[in-house]
Formats: sequence, C-alpha cells, structure tokens
Amino acid sequence: MGFFAKLFGPKQDPMEWVARGAKIVDVRTTGEFASGHPAKAINVPLNSIATLPKKIKDKDAEIVLCCASGMRASAAKQNLEKMGYTKVINAGSWTKLRTLAGAAMLGLTFSATTACGQATETAPTQETARSAQPENLDVAAFKAAKEGHVLVDVRTDAEVAEGMIEGAAHVDFNSADFAAQMEATYGGDKDQAIYLYCRSGGRSGRALSQLKQAGFTNVHHLVGGFMAWSASEAFVKP
Repeated sequence: MGFFAKLFGPKQDPMEWVARGAKIVDVRTTGEFASGHPAKAINVPLNSIATLPKKIKDKDAEIVLCCASGMRASAAKQNLEKMGYTKVINAGSWTKLRTLAGAAMLGLTFSATTACGQATETAPTQETARSAQPENLDVAAFKAAKEGHVLVDVRTDAEVAEGMIEGAAHVDFNSADFAAQMEATYGGDKDQAIYLYCRSGGRSGRALSQLKQAGFTNVHHLVGGFMAWSASEAFVKP
C-alpha cells in the first residue's frame, strides 16, 4: 500500500460503517457541499470541526469523514481523536459514498435488507423515472448526458474567456438577474434537461438549487466543474 493510501484511505470499509448507521460528516466547504454530497451527510467544514460536538454529542458514535480527496478528512480525523471521539474513519473522497449513502441522490428507493446487510432495490415508478439520473454528475457522465440538451456555463466573463465547453450558453450566476435570465430563456419548458457547470462545482450547485426552487424539474451539474473537465476533455475559446 502506498504512502497516500495509508494516509488517506481507510483500513476498514467505510460503506460497512454507513450501512450500519454511522454518521457521515463532510468536511468540505459549504460551497463544495452544495455542489453535491452523500445523502444524509452533515456539513462541518474542516476549519469548524471543533463545533462537531454540538451536532454529535456521543464521543463513541461511529463517524465517517469525507472531503474531496481525503486530505482534509485525514486532518479532521486527527482533530476529532484529540477531542475524544473513539470511532472515526476517513472515507477519502465523498464520491466513494454515493453507492449506498447516495441512493436518494440516484433516485432509488430501498424496500428491504438482506441478512448480509445488502439493501434490495425497488424499481423507480413512472413519476420518479425522470429523476433517476443524478443531479450531480462526474465528467464522464456529464459528457454523455449533456448531448442534445441545454448546456449553461455559469462562470464570470473573465473565466469564460479562458475557455469553455463547446456548445455552452453563458449566464453568469453572480449577475443580479441570473434567475430572470434563465426564466426568460428556458422557462418555457421547465421539464427540459439543463446541464450547468462553473469553475469547481460550487456555483453550479447553488444555481441548480435556485432553479429547482423556481420550478425547473430536470437540472444537473458538473461536480468539479470546468477544472475537472479541462483536465481530461477538450474545450474551446469563445
């Protein structure tokens, strides 16, 4: 096992902890958390980890930590152990927890649990079929899903000037009339699929939430944003 695997990867399976009811604590920033997180996770940024006892008083409770890569979760684990928490595990990236903890995010429901603790999955109803695709997509899923649909870059003019995903429209999330622009341009069909991205996923996650509140029903965004996209995919200069 490599150095980083030892440092940031758990010796035990965090999914087993989650399956038996461990508390999931995401130590990323509030912006990162808004862009996507495991279902039922609570957000306590690393720089506020000392406040965790207000949310989890039992020092013997099982706690599964996650962040973007595992680095902040590792630091949080050390801090919590110094504070007296006895059962803390670092799951590394929050995306590792989506299989089970993120079931709600995938539009799935669970009807039973086997003797081995594995949940059985019920088929989505017609009403939930449209929401079966996650709102929070990684690069591969985003690339495949966006084709033929509305794609919107919500970054600033300066950011867009450095490069953007081909075919994207541009509506700056930080502009005062973001919601009005989206309503005017796409409000005629609020059930159409809309794919959003920003620099790292924070603003697009907040934009997604804002559009849902405005009645848009089929909005998705790119986790990791343009930074993740440009690391492996082509982009264009406007």
